[in-house]
Amino acid sequence: MNLIDRVVSGLTLALALTASAGCSGNTALLGRDTLPARATQPVPDELVATVERVNTASSEISLRPISGPSRVVTYSAETRVMFRGREYPVSRLESGDVVAMQMETDSRGNPHTHVIRLEKTAGDWARRNN
Repeated sequence: MNLIDRVVSGLTLALALTASAGCSGNTALLGRDTLPARATQPVPDELVATVERVNTASSEISLRPISGPSRVVTYSAETRVMFRGREYPVSRLESGDVVAMQMETDSRGNPHTHVIRLEKTAGDWARRNN
């Protein structure tokens, strides 16, 4: 095998490996909703609740879950609300909005979330917030 054949074979192998890696199921897509779609069974550590109040001063959301007592969940400046494929700040949530969020625990042991999916709006939320 001469030098040109080896270079061509090496490039072909590199291209095949690159294409194979790019087609794997773990490829991240920009703008992709990070919460899984609602299934018939609840997702572990996911809370579905109605927003009662958003306190931007303390970065807390007061929620009324579908079942159980009211809860307060903290959020950070990076937390975003996903609605119809777009991202919005948490401050756009309104009382009566139904949300789903993956729950975590912050360093003090309090419930915390980074991504919120807006399931149902209290009103014409999308039109007011575009």
